[in-house]
Amino acid sequence: MIDVKVADWVGTVQVPDFAALTRYDAAFAWELRDTVVALADDSEVKVIVLRADGGDFAPDVPDASPPADRSATWRRVFAGAKGLYQSLAFCKKVVVTEVDGACRGAGSALVLCSDLTVAAETSSFGSPFMTTPEANFVLAALTMRLNRAKAWAVTGDVLDAVRAEEVGLVNQVVPGTALRAEVDALAARVTAMPLDGVTMSKMLLQAVLDAHGVGRDFDLATHYAARRRRAEETEAGPR
Repeated sequence: MIDVKVADWVGTVQVPDFAALTRYDAAFAWELRDTVVALADDSEVKVIVLRADGGDFAPDVPDASPPADRSATWRRVFAGAKGLYQSLAFCKKVVVTEVDGACRGAGSALVLCSDLTVAAETSSFGSPFMTTPEANFVLAALTMRLNRAKAWAVTGDVLDAVRAEEVGLVNQVVPGTALRAEVDALAARVTAMPLDGVTMSKMLLQAVLDAHGVGRDFDLATHYAARRRRAEETEAGPR
């Protein structure tokens, strides 16, 4: 399911789509996590590109919810310090997301964890906070500005590509036919930086994230999941 290619300092991770993360497919998430960590440790890689080739980056998953028991597997794979999202947010290499079509749930969480995002002009971004407890609000506030992040979190609005660029969630919006070429060009520009420069820049960024409490917010994912589960049980009523 996960295809990896390394060429010219760029490690490209290509999948049909990332909706499996919203469905809490632990096997897929762990394979993706291992792939990201391996590329981050590869001295021939400066940029990691996350790419979906199925038409939508992360289509909507109705009734998505974390496991009811908030199992050790879920905490290790999705919410843990060595899990997928923190491995991306604190990655030693530059992470670029290439977004086409719908980006919902965990897809938007991946965008928040990445460094740069290029989106097709027909793409759209759903709030990850309604379905994905691992979605990091501090990252959203740092990326979009606090008032915009709060609005996105509490309303669950879907942002079209133009609005996503306006609020800072997306770095660049291009026609769909030019998306891949623009991502490849962006990655090539990043690779012009020496490897040591890439690593030092990411270490400085990680210090900023730590100072703002990104790691502490990730640690609260289990709490968010418990609150979500209780809300779902309340809405469902007695059986």
